[in-house]
Amino acid sequence: MKYTYLNSGVDVFGADMLVKNIKGIVKKQAIGDFAGLFEHPIFEDYYLAACTDGVGTKIIPLIKKRDTKTIANDLFAMNINDLACCGAKPLFFLDYIALNKLDVDLVSNLVGELNKVLEKYSCTLLGGETSELGDLILKNNFDISGFLVGAVKKDKLIDKNNVKKGDMVIALESSGAHSNGFSLIRKLYKDGLLSDDLFEKSLAPVRIYYDTVQKLNDKKLVKSCANITGGGILANLERSIPKGLGLKADYGKIKLTPLFKRLLELVGEKEAYSTFNMGVGFCVVCSPCDLDEVIKICTDYNPFILGEVV
Repeated sequence: MKYTYLNSGVDVFGADMLVKNIKGIVKKQAIGDFAGLFEHPIFEDYYLAACTDGVGTKIIPLIKKRDTKTIANDLFAMNINDLACCGAKPLFFLDYIALNKLDVDLVSNLVGELNKVLEKYSCTLLGGETSELGDLILKNNFDISGFLVGAVKKDKLIDKNNVKKGDMVIALESSGAHSNGFSLIRKLYKDGLLSDDLFEKSLAPVRIYYDTVQKLNDKKLVKSCANITGGGILANLERSIPKGLGLKADYGKIKLTPLFKRLLELVGEKEAYSTFNMGVGFCVVCSPCDLDEVIKICTDYNPFILGEVV
């Protein structure tokens, strides 16, 4: 049997088509960016920025472990890493929880853990919604989504239109699979192709890159960013450069962990690199003259040159 994201239940090509259709409906060029920008005369010197995301089917094994700390971290991380791509600072957050049946202790613990993460980034949990959907959500399961709003001064906006030919792409190490590709990872584990140890490693909390991106932006060292989520490395990097430019990336520079080596063996190169982050959680694009300083600031994430803009 050939293992693919598609036959595990996720249609990436259909998702891409949906984004194109939505762009045609709302006629906004920014649809498809990591965070949407909102301009209004009231906020004369600022853009409001907003994004939304969830934890995906990674939440299923985390629920079984009752690991509310990782669920909360991942929910915020998936959003704040998107928001960081435009240079915005977080203001407030809302959550939506859909359950089969309300578990008061579980949800209370989850919201408590979420609030702890938000406080680290001076972000307010402004509100949310908890819905019991017994006819829709499977027994003993729930889903959660987050909505993050931030602000960025117009002169501090990280704008991909500043990217030029010859700019360098710097890769920052992930903590593991983050929160993408888990429909396939879970299927491989269920069929006995992933060991308990590797599956446990895949559940590591998502890394948050926000503080590092802010340091780079304060020093005007970053031209663009890519949060490596669904679709893999190249598809997300393509979102971080303007039309008319391309990317030359060398995947051979990525030091694969045992988890990603095994995934590569099981699904093949094309499927692996279009589904998983393969050890690269975030990328920044900078001018060649700023390369050394960027790498120094990003040292906590074992940065390396992944490629260049062509």
